[in-house]
Amino acid sequence: MSKQQDYSQLIADCIDGKRAAQHRLFKLFYSKLFHLCYRYAQNKDEAQDMLNEGFIKIFENLHKYKPEGSFEAWLKRVMVNAALDYQRRYCNHAEVSMEDLQELSWEGVDQNAAISKLSSDELMMMIQQLPPTSKAVFNLYVFEGYSHAEIAEMLDMKEGTSHWHLNFARTKLKMMILAQ
Repeated sequence: MSKQQDYSQLIADCIDGKRAAQHRLFKLFYSKLFHLCYRYAQNKDEAQDMLNEGFIKIFENLHKYKPEGSFEAWLKRVMVNAALDYQRRYCNHAEVSMEDLQELSWEGVDQNAAISKLSSDELMMMIQQLPPTSKAVFNLYVFEGYSHAEIAEMLDMKEGTSHWHLNFARTKLKMMILAQ
């Protein structure tokens, strides 16, 4: 029996309102989806809030899932949207300026050597320090694999603005890495 078939019974039970099935679904995907939320959050408490709101959306919309697609991909898409909605509602949207970008420079430094000294937790902490919009674009592009056109639509911005935020995020991260 495939994972997809296993999920179909679990999904059906969740849609029927069976609490044990809902709890099982939550436990099955908690870790994966928490880490997804943590990439968008400023801290673990905020990630937990995003996760909780995301699971509410998952359970409210589970009946919309089409079995021919990947269930895990559908869950991730719902959770990413929940994280972005959370950011829009609750996060400070301090933006960056061209002056911020111009002050960043890393000439003459071995970037690969600097990156190799970082742990994944240190890198995650650096990503969390990015401005909210730049962090969202970076996460959507780098971790979730969305195109700039898709990101622009999701975040209600121009495609060029998505490119700019990705470039800013990468540049800022390079500076933080080199400062280590």
